[in-house]
Amino acid sequence: MADFIDRAILIGTGLEKKLKELVKELEESGKGEEGEEGELPGGKKLENKVVDEGVKAVKDLLTVLREGKEKFEKELLCSTESLADKLNVATMSELDVVKEMARVAREKVDGLEKRVKTLEGKKKAK
Repeated sequence: MADFIDRAILIGTGLEKKLKELVKELEESGKGEEGEEGELPGGKKLENKVVDEGVKAVKDLLTVLREGKEKFEKELLCSTESLADKLNVATMSELDVVKEMARVAREKVDGLEKRVKTLEGKKKAK
């Protein structure tokens, strides 16, 4: 399942990268050489309009892809949290509390071991 999700994310990000490259290429090709009075010839105007529409369509597609990716990530997070809850898996914050408790307990044990050694040393000295 995780492999499928990884592939889906990679496909989405790869598609997004390719579309960004296409937008850049379309924008660059839309920059035509201007005529005498700053106007483009009729064919170039039409070509630029087509390129502008293509750029707009690709940008819209990128927006939809980005929104879809965010929605997918939210759904995935919700599903995994639900699954972890059903399986009664500890959360990171709960694990941090247990780690802290273990650290405190270890410190107490170390202190008690030192006290025992001291008391045993006093007992042998008598």
